[in-house]
Amino acid sequence: MDIKQKIIHKFNEQLGSNLKNLEGMYNFQDCLKTEKDEIEKSLSMASTTTPSKVKMVIENAEYVNCEVEQLQGICLALSNRIEKTFDKNDKNLELQDVINKIGQLDKSLFYIYFVRYIENMSDEIETSLLFGDDRSMITLYMSLTNISYQLQTSVCHHLVNYVHETMHFWHNLIKERLSKEYNDLLKTLKWPFCGTNATLLSTPLPEIMTRFKTLVEYLFHLQLPEKMIKPVVTSALLTDFAPVSLPIALLVRPLRQRFIYHFTGAKLTNRQDKPEWFFTQILTWIKDHVQWIQKNIQPIVNSIGFEHLDIKVEFMRALVELAVEKLYSELSIVQYDDTLLAHLVDEALGFERELRETLLYPQTQPATIFVLTQAHIFVKWINMEKKYATEKMDAILSSNTAWERLMGPDIDDMKVTECADAFLTLLITISDRYKYLPQPGHRLQFLELQLELVDDWRVRLLQLLHENYEDPLTSLMPYILNTLHYVASVLEEWGTTVHFLQLHFFKKQFKAIENATDKGNDVSENIGEIEGTVFDEAVVLLQRLEKELINEISDSVALDIKAKSRAYRTDKWFAMQPSKEVSSLSVTPSGCSMFQELAMRLHMLHNVLALPLFNQAWKSLAAQLDQFLFEEVVLVNHFNRGGAEQLQYDILRNLFPLFSLYINKPESYFPLIKEACILLNVLMGSAILLKEMLHNNQSASEEILADVGVHKMSAKLALKVIATRTDIIHI
Repeated sequence: MDIKQKIIHKFNEQLGSNLKNLEGMYNFQDCLKTEKDEIEKSLSMASTTTPSKVKMVIENAEYVNCEVEQLQGICLALSNRIEKTFDKNDKNLELQDVINKIGQLDKSLFYIYFVRYIENMSDEIETSLLFGDDRSMITLYMSLTNISYQLQTSVCHHLVNYVHETMHFWHNLIKERLSKEYNDLLKTLKWPFCGTNATLLSTPLPEIMTRFKTLVEYLFHLQLPEKMIKPVVTSALLTDFAPVSLPIALLVRPLRQRFIYHFTGAKLTNRQDKPEWFFTQILTWIKDHVQWIQKNIQPIVNSIGFEHLDIKVEFMRALVELAVEKLYSELSIVQYDDTLLAHLVDEALGFERELRETLLYPQTQPATIFVLTQAHIFVKWINMEKKYATEKMDAILSSNTAWERLMGPDIDDMKVTECADAFLTLLITISDRYKYLPQPGHRLQFLELQLELVDDWRVRLLQLLHENYEDPLTSLMPYILNTLHYVASVLEEWGTTVHFLQLHFFKKQFKAIENATDKGNDVSENIGEIEGTVFDEAVVLLQRLEKELINEISDSVALDIKAKSRAYRTDKWFAMQPSKEVSSLSVTPSGCSMFQELAMRLHMLHNVLALPLFNQAWKSLAAQLDQFLFEEVVLVNHFNRGGAEQLQYDILRNLFPLFSLYINKPESYFPLIKEACILLNVLMGSAILLKEMLHNNQSASEEILADVGVHKMSAKLALKVIATRTDIIHI
């Protein structure tokens, strides 16, 4: 059926569904016939070549059969050798089992010997303890300690535990014995040096100090290995405090007892509103005892090979731990009272500052700061800082003396106001409080608070300006200007200090990390070159307001001067007598009120504005007056010889000298009016020639004008000025 279906399918492919295509049958028949002939031909060829191919296949098969037989022989020989080797190995394995058993018995015997050695050592320690042979007892204990160190990597856990338990047992007994004598010696030495003992200091007997130093040496050797010490921690905050050496712990014990007695319970010295009492007590104890400790204990420590221990730091750390415990307990009570909390934070920060700066307590050692940076306390702390800073700003600005100038040789030119100094002091105080925080994130939160306060300060000053809007020079504007300028200048200086540069770096880092996280990118370790400071944005806003106020003051002064210039502007410049016809020139009478107003206003500006601000103000004023005199006096009038000479006299002998009281070469700030006077006063022939040359040779106008001393004015303006000369108009 399959062959039949294939044939039918083949016919359908060739003929298709068109029954009229039967002529294709002949072509199909020819194709089939051709295929048949090719098949017969191939069969004929195969019949002639088959015998030789079959012969080759048979020969190959015989060759492979021979190789297989050879390989079978080799395998059989190898198998026999393997069986013989296994027989020998079985005997070796039996021997190895015997050896392993011997090794195991040997280890067990050594284990028993080792346990017996520990027991014998314990017996010797016991004997030394009974007969009071302290040196032998400590020597044996040190041997036991060395054994413990050697067993640190041992897998014999039971043996390790046995040695540790033995060490703990003898450590407690020896410690009890030596501690009693040590404490007795401390009482003899009047330790601690506080209270009545502080006034009874005397040189101890040599034998007492000798015995004391011996006991200190013994107690250091009695110290348990760090891995065996299980510190008793009453709070998670105290996990950062490493255990102190045994002699130091015994030295601190009487101080701890006194501290607990005075600053816990219902004692009068335990007051929530007086945290400075317990902080001061800790600092006093440190100051009173560290010198004695360094003199009498540190040399002993160095002599026995414990140079890595800083005994002074250990003693301080043990006492600081007391302060931290007390601070933590107080915070849980006063955190809901802003006044008490603020006072406690201030005292804790003062304690930290005294420790670090005066007593040189290492930065790597824990103190009170990390207690204040607990999440719930830190949030209250920073909110409290903001609240009190805002209240302080209100008090500063509402003070009756807020705008009074501070006197001093370094600040006279800056005209520093009391409120500017007080505000910067407020910012410095905040910086002093948070600069010891170890975490950059915490410091950055305080920095953001400072930046917020600076912006709030700027807004408050702006509000005061609107409330006191009158004549700028007699209002609060100059004082506010001086305040803005001084605060901006100081902030620029602060921005380049190490403290704020570090904060700027951290701020850029956090921002880069935040951006990379938001975009799902990998955080790059290199955030690029850090430019600018943390105060750049705040300073820009302050300087923008400063510039606006400077322009407002300058415009106001210029307006007052212009108001006095009407008579001067409309004077008869075309009919004035030349200098040859008068005995001497003097200021134009119509300009006296204008120049007087200018002199008075410049004097006022100089007196009320800081020197850098005054420099900005007079430059702005000079530019306005230069433009005003040129446009409203020169260009709108006509000048005869006398009028030109009079104008030049007014400018050179009256206007410029008024400014020269405060600057050198004021004429450089009045280019238009100065060069206009030059053009008005050149000889008539030169003026006519200059006019013709400017008309005929405009491309070389700059060189032509430069020949007569005109460098800033354009040729077009120069022609306008020349056109105001009456001696040229009538020609």
